[in-house]
Amino acid sequence: MTSPPADSALRSVHTDARSVSGHALFWAFQGYVMAAVACSSFFPMLFRYQEHAVIVLVVLSLGMCAIERVSPWIKNPLDLPLWLFMIWVLCTVPFATDSAYSFAEWKKFVAQAGVFYWSLLVLDRCRRENLPQQILWALALTGAALAVYSLVDFVDRGGTWRDRYIRANAFGSDYNWLSTYMVMTIPVVGSLIVLGRLVWFRAAQALALALMGGAQLFSYTRGGWLGHAAQGIAFAAMVGGRRLALWVLGLLAMAGAGLLVASQAGFQRDTVAASTVDTRLTVWAIGLRQVATHPVVGIGYGNNSFVKKFPEYSSEAQAQVSEGTRIIPAMHNTFLMVALGSGLPALLSFVWIFVALLRRLIPIPWRAAWNDRWSVLAAGIGLAVIGFAVRNLFDYMFMGSLAHIFWLLAAVGITVTGSAWRGGGSGRQPGSPQDEGTSQQQPSA
Repeated sequence: MTSPPADSALRSVHTDARSVSGHALFWAFQGYVMAAVACSSFFPMLFRYQEHAVIVLVVLSLGMCAIERVSPWIKNPLDLPLWLFMIWVLCTVPFATDSAYSFAEWKKFVAQAGVFYWSLLVLDRCRRENLPQQILWALALTGAALAVYSLVDFVDRGGTWRDRYIRANAFGSDYNWLSTYMVMTIPVVGSLIVLGRLVWFRAAQALALALMGGAQLFSYTRGGWLGHAAQGIAFAAMVGGRRLALWVLGLLAMAGAGLLVASQAGFQRDTVAASTVDTRLTVWAIGLRQVATHPVVGIGYGNNSFVKKFPEYSSEAQAQVSEGTRIIPAMHNTFLMVALGSGLPALLSFVWIFVALLRRLIPIPWRAAWNDRWSVLAAGIGLAVIGFAVRNLFDYMFMGSLAHIFWLLAAVGITVTGSAWRGGGSGRQPGSPQDEGTSQQQPSA
């Protein structure tokens, strides 16, 4: 017969096994939710539900970490600049033109950063080696579906290649959002094509890439095109060095010159018109003067702080002003908005976030390693970050579900560039002995 101590030990083993299984199921569920968040981020009307769901999931994840007695904190290179930015912006809120509005905008940014830390935690605790790639697949497939919708809608509304009076729109938003979605997802699709082993898979991804390229083209958004130009130059520099980057730059210059020539022939005149450039330069000049006047704490964080400071530039106040002389009621530049809103220290911290992320994703010098899938995925995400940064030079697009996509990509990129993933796998199983007291992954044997 089994002795009482042995029987007790056996029950303890079974209990521990059930506990480990429950924990694994919890984190696996969180991984699937990450994919769902990635898909839903292409539909801005779902953003509020998405935001509330993520808050609930963050709380549940923290509770599970407490049960497992592991730290939920995953150290990463964005910690210092991200927290400096959030702390500094909070400190500038009392000096804002509208403190309540600036505080509300600050809370939105903190919630978006929460998506980043939650994603890092789920990727670390879930330990499914294919999870990062599945998140990118979700982004790619949803981006392709959005491209199909935008192209069908564009043709249905009478869109044409001759000019941009009708432009391709994203579902539930506009051409600015569509362009930004494509800037962030096209490099991801490119990296997935490189990693594809099956012919049909590569063909499907190539078709998705063509559809997304068409959607970007017919969005007629020059900021998005410049984002892709920056991605092309960066990619050329990565794989071919300075000489290839200069060749790509020359080809892009020729394409721009060709567009100007076409406008003289009566095609794409509105696309090359300088009216929107002039309005941006005008409002940027006003913003820069305010930055010079308030270089430390700014006038208030948030895209609408400009109008709150200068109500005479609101759309209502300018209703009687001729369209050609109106001042657009926002900075239309995320980086300038940050500097205007919270001062130069906030701008430096914000830029630092991008620089730190890119240094992790695309180390210099970058050595092409096409057989290393993690390097390929990281490079694709790095190009998406470059394009997103350039896109934000011409519009405020670091918001809502677009910011969620950015932070999801950042979390995936930082995860796959960690030593454990570069070593060939996640390396641990839920409930293994090395889980105790640490949340850092160990390389597999």
